[in-house]
Amino acid sequence: MIDWNDYWYFALIAEEGSYSRAAIRAKVSKSVLSRRMSALEEQLGVHLIQRTTRRLALTKVGEQFAQECQKLVNQSERARAVVQAVQEYPQGTLRISAPVFMAETWLGALINEFIARWPLANVQLLAVNRPVDMIAEGIDIALSVSSGALPDSSLHYKKINTLYDILVASPQWVEQYPDLKTIGDLHRAPAMVRLADGRMQPWHLINGSQEITLSLSPRLYSNNLRVLLQAVAGGNGVALLPFPACKEELQNGELVQLFPEWSGQPRQIYALFPANKGMPAVARYFMDELTMRQEKLNSGHQKC
Repeated sequence: MIDWNDYWYFALIAEEGSYSRAAIRAKVSKSVLSRRMSALEEQLGVHLIQRTTRRLALTKVGEQFAQECQKLVNQSERARAVVQAVQEYPQGTLRISAPVFMAETWLGALINEFIARWPLANVQLLAVNRPVDMIAEGIDIALSVSSGALPDSSLHYKKINTLYDILVASPQWVEQYPDLKTIGDLHRAPAMVRLADGRMQPWHLINGSQEITLSLSPRLYSNNLRVLLQAVAGGNGVALLPFPACKEELQNGELVQLFPEWSGQPRQIYALFPANKGMPAVARYFMDELTMRQEKLNSGHQKC
């Protein structure tokens, strides 16, 4: 079997005209080079180098072979440069998966800023409320929300934030219910309720060591947070929503937070990536910007 390093060694010898100088560049001993060239000649069945005591010279076929070897060396250097550029500068396609509510809120804005900042980077965003097969679907980074341990040990992951669900309603709706004094007063309140896997998600709330599960009077069920957000902003009742999904509406006054000392069970946002796959520069740069954005994401949440 041919060792392709021998082609590179031979190109160095031909260029330097000396085993000694070629050995210095290759960072191997002169005796190693001599043995490798003897092995190469034996494999090819020709003499490439005329060995004399005074100087080194190439045979006719050695001169032709040296030209072709140099082409291979040049091509390998160009290939190396391409790989190094990809590793050092964000370019190429980055494929991301994320829950729909992330895509519709802060993640979409982050991606827009990212591709504007890095014109050679392309992003494919898969917005789905289901687990993804990262290898089969070609995902580089998967954003996932979990209240427990991550089950797939074949993935690397990084925790990037804690997600809180908060109680919100429109100011107009709150005015209609002036007797809301404690969390228990929300029992049987008209509610916009989230569905997960076709099932209603109960409202289990915590406040330090205190816990409560509210009995609701659902007015609307949906697995789409944007639909629930529009309904609660329209004054139709109360909703328990992830803080980042309604942060803008809270800031502009469309919604108010109810009983801010209470929230849903905190969940973790993770960025997952395949364990057996190197992370290119485009993914590393995106992860850096994602981490910086997450530091600001919960600002304004009164429990944080």
